[in-house]
Amino acid sequence: MTDRLTPDQHIHLWDTFRGGSRDAFTQVYDLFAADLYRYGYNLVRNRQVVEDCLHELFLHLHESRSRLGATDNIRFYLYRALRRRLLDTIARLNKLDSVEYLFTNAEFSIQSYEQTLVEEQLVEQQKLLITAHLNKLPKRQKEILYLVYMKGLTYQQVSEVMDIAMKTVYNTVNIALTTLRTYARESFG
Repeated sequence: MTDRLTPDQHIHLWDTFRGGSRDAFTQVYDLFAADLYRYGYNLVRNRQVVEDCLHELFLHLHESRSRLGATDNIRFYLYRALRRRLLDTIARLNKLDSVEYLFTNAEFSIQSYEQTLVEEQLVEQQKLLITAHLNKLPKRQKEILYLVYMKGLTYQQVSEVMDIAMKTVYNTVNIALTTLRTYARESFG
């Protein structure tokens, strides 16, 4: 199984895990732990807090597996659970001032394309401009774009992960894309 599981594969893997399979638990961990860590670290720039919350999350999942609800998207389920755990931990520790939060220093990267040398140079120049413009966006816009376009979550799932109204997700994506289009027109003439 790859990182891009079908809904049926998500359901099967999750149900197998909830049924007590150690192999399924290991597979869930192997498929999602590194990605969850990157997401968590982009939210909270504190490695120890992210590592602790991630370990606590998987420990909780393992101990509570028989009581967990069903899901057809494990990534969505885990993103939401980790985000809640991180926010609760930060609030409990009262360290909001000392923790960088919500995509403050997150950077988008775009995969390079295999083309001729001239095309590669043009593409690289365009990527640098687009990346620079993406990183100029407000942190909430970056987080929502990351979840929607980089991680493939639906607007509804993003709204639940971030605990915001779905209309806010739609509006934020619209504003971010409009801003990026304006930047692109100015840059690419």
